[in-house]
Amino acid sequence: MGLLIHRLITILNTEDPDSTNYHIALTLVLHYTKISCSSIKEIADLCSVSKSTISKFARTIGFDDYYHLKESAPFIENRFHFSLNYLTNILGTIDGEGIAPYFNAITKDINYFKENLDLETIDHLAKDLVRYDQVYAFGLLFSETAAVDLQYKLAYLQKFIVTRQEDTEQERIIETATADKLIIIFSNSGDYVKKHQLKHLSARQKIFEKSNAKIVLITSNPEMMENENIDYCILFHHETNMQTHHFMYQIITDMIALRYRYFSTKQIKE
Repeated sequence: MGLLIHRLITILNTEDPDSTNYHIALTLVLHYTKISCSSIKEIADLCSVSKSTISKFARTIGFDDYYHLKESAPFIENRFHFSLNYLTNILGTIDGEGIAPYFNAITKDINYFKENLDLETIDHLAKDLVRYDQVYAFGLLFSETAAVDLQYKLAYLQKFIVTRQEDTEQERIIETATADKLIIIFSNSGDYVKKHQLKHLSARQKIFEKSNAKIVLITSNPEMMENENIDYCILFHHETNMQTHHFMYQIITDMIALRYRYFSTKQIKE
């Protein structure tokens, strides 16, 4: 998924439907193929607003200007030649090999996690959730849905954490976070910590270097355990090349909520 599509969807999910930003985002989504070949005046006319309003909108959603927004518009499948992207890895495999390998991969990964459950590290995070009053959970795309899932599961236990869908706001919070904050990152590859996966793979390491928060990464990449910007990792494993992390996240967040309920009831503060 491209950066512009992600940011437009975020506006539609978070803005007041009566707002100008929502109106522009909805118009751009409905006429998405026109963006890459339209001038700022043509887009302004399409949205029934001024050129300056379009420029302001572009800056509001994290672009330098309209031309930067326009450059991000073309949808190119597998833009970064990443073979594990959703269209290629999931839909492409099912189209080519049938449904059976898809279900087999999910079953194998769940069984592996069950047999190799690292409850000690999950308990570590559960205790941190008790200790920290200010907790954030972030990810991109499917990984951000895991952050929202954890937010709702913990809310049932009267533990309230914060997540933000906007990639720019996630970066701001991480970079400026103080030592009294706990940040949970969902990233199957672990690349979230090193580079912006939707923004031409631009470097993001410095954001974490500046952060003073405790950072916990939920990932399938064991190499991230050695990353100096991560305090500790909760690892899961892929038995095949099929990317099943959106299923694995659901199980992991259930385990986190379960163990948080245990420790919060015991009032573990040490």
